[in-house]
Amino acid sequence: METIMRTLGVHHMTALETDPLSFVSLAAETGCQEVSVFTQQPGSNAKFPLVTRENLSAMQARLADTGIAVANVDAFIVAPGVDVAGFRPALELGAELGARGAVTIVYDPEESRVVETLGVLCELGAGLGLKIALEFMAFTPGWNTLPAAAELVKRVGQPNLALDIDVLHLARSGGCAADVEAVDPGLIAHAQLCDVADLAVTADYAEEAAGNRLAPGDGVFPLESFLRALPAATPLELEVPQPKDRPPLERVRHAVTAARRLIAALET
Repeated sequence: METIMRTLGVHHMTALETDPLSFVSLAAETGCQEVSVFTQQPGSNAKFPLVTRENLSAMQARLADTGIAVANVDAFIVAPGVDVAGFRPALELGAELGARGAVTIVYDPEESRVVETLGVLCELGAGLGLKIALEFMAFTPGWNTLPAAAELVKRVGQPNLALDIDVLHLARSGGCAADVEAVDPGLIAHAQLCDVADLAVTADYAEEAAGNRLAPGDGVFPLESFLRALPAATPLELEVPQPKDRPPLERVRHAVTAARRLIAALET
C-alpha cells in the first residue's frame, strides 16, 4: 500500500510564525516533499506570511535548493461581490512557484452566483495551469459537508475543480470515512491530516481549526479508516496549527513522524 502516500506535504498554517522561506527549509528538514503557502490574505484582517512579488525570486531559489515543491497556494475566498479578476496576481505567483493548485473557500450562500463565480475562477486557474481545490468547512453558510461540496463541484462542471478534504472539517461536519468512499475518486484533489480531541460535532470550532489541532494519532479520529477510504494516489498534507508553546521545528517534526507512523501501519 505504499502508493497511499505518494507525497507528504505540510501547510503553512502548521507554523505561521515562520516566514515562507524558513517554512520551506523547515519542511525539508522534517522530511516533507511539498508545502502549501499563502499568496493572498484569507481576509481583510488577516496578516499571514505571504509569498509576494518581492520575495518570489528568493522563494524560488529556496525551493530549488531544498527540492521542495509547492502543492497549493491559499486563500481564494468566494464571497458575495468578490471580483475574481482580482485573484489573478496571487494566482500568477502560484503558477510561478510551480504550484499544482489553489484552494478556494465559499462564503456565499447563493448557489447560482457561486456556480458562476467558481466557473470564472476555474477558467482563470486553467489559464495558469492550476487546479482549483474547494475546501468545505462546517461553519461556512453553504456546501459545508462533503456530499454537498461534491455536488457543487459537479454542478460547476469544470475539469480543474476538485475537493480538498480536511479531516477536521470532515469530522466537525459530521462526516466519516464512508462519506469519503462515496465520493467519485476523480473529484478528490488532496487530503489534509490532523487529529481531534473528541468527535463531538459543533458549529463553532473556528478557534480549534486555526490554532488548536492535534498531530495525527494524538487524538481520537479514525485516521486509518479515513486514509483507506481515499484513492491511493491522493496527495496528503499536514495542517496542524497548534499553540506556540513549542518551537515550530519540534511541532512539525512530531506531526510528520506521527503521520509516517500512521502510513507505515497501513502498509503492514
